[in-house]
Amino acid sequence: MTEAIALLREMVATPSVTCSAHHGLDETHGEGRMVQLVADFWNRSGMDYEIQTVYPGRENVVARIEGGDGPSLILEAHTDTVEVENMEIAPFDPVMKDGRVYGRGSCDDKASLAAMMIALRNAAEKGLPGTVTFAAAANEECGHAGVVTLLENGLHADGAVVGEPTLLQLVVAHKGACRLEITTHGVAAHSSEPHKGENAIYAMARIIQAVEAYAEQLNHRPRHPLVSGPTCSLGMIDGGQAPNVVPDRCEISVDRRMIPGECTEDAKEEILAAIRASVGDEVNWSSDLAFDDYTLETDPDCWVASTALRAVEAVTGDSTVIGAQYGTDASNFSHAGIPSVVLGPGSIAQAHTAVEYVDIDQVEKAVLIYERLCLQQ
Repeated sequence: MTEAIALLREMVATPSVTCSAHHGLDETHGEGRMVQLVADFWNRSGMDYEIQTVYPGRENVVARIEGGDGPSLILEAHTDTVEVENMEIAPFDPVMKDGRVYGRGSCDDKASLAAMMIALRNAAEKGLPGTVTFAAAANEECGHAGVVTLLENGLHADGAVVGEPTLLQLVVAHKGACRLEITTHGVAAHSSEPHKGENAIYAMARIIQAVEAYAEQLNHRPRHPLVSGPTCSLGMIDGGQAPNVVPDRCEISVDRRMIPGECTEDAKEEILAAIRASVGDEVNWSSDLAFDDYTLETDPDCWVASTALRAVEAVTGDSTVIGAQYGTDASNFSHAGIPSVVLGPGSIAQAHTAVEYVDIDQVEKAVLIYERLCLQQ
């Protein structure tokens, strides 16, 4: 077993499920245990690091290794994982079988994290042509607060490589997200006399029809060559108190995925305009922006993209440049003026699944790619 795989298995065995509105810090939720693991690694390696608080008990770990006068680089991956309730395997038992490591986070995103740490330590021992900053970020799965904290603390470089499962192909573009919470407001009444109330769920049904029609319209818009077209999906609905009460509230969550060239404000206004045009003043409703995330579009010829592609090609022979449907921390770096790409071991098809795993071969090749990146080879 290589050192990278041993480290990955240790990470999988270390619970770090992301916290949300429904879960606080407990024996499985929170990044604190992973923060300690990452810090211990840098201590053993004799390298300085700092810990940044994102939320109480949830931190980033940042290790900066000085190099020569060459371009500076950020290697970033996140420490949190999604929930484990749907899993068909033991989430924190890093079983090795059929050339794979299984468990929650094995693919998303601890494979990238482990590979980056081993690669940077190995490269530092050989001498870095430029300064490299490694960042293990909290709260990627539930809001990107970790990368925001990194940037607020002044992190900057000539380029950033964000580790996510891309099958070791170089991602230079991905979608952004705009999520709205839309609420209809009614008047409660006894269900035996529904005419005395105003049914918020009936009102929401009209809004849902407007959202569905808007989503269908998006299917006919021009597509981006790497990330396809914009989309809109209604993902959650909540309303009512009991079967015998006319509901006075109903809420839906609408997820609008943006392609490069679009922005959150425009996407939000499109959705709201579609609802207004459909229901007018006949429905009492309100909206809140619950989440927004930038799109990513990086010039494939820029320094970080061309250097990353050269490293990938040297290790795997693949020179494919692709886009992704999902979002990553890379868009935040890019928005802050740091040219960024996404690159990591494993397939996004395995992320967040009931039987999450990563191919060992992918992780070991990722170490070689990241090391070449650090050495700018």
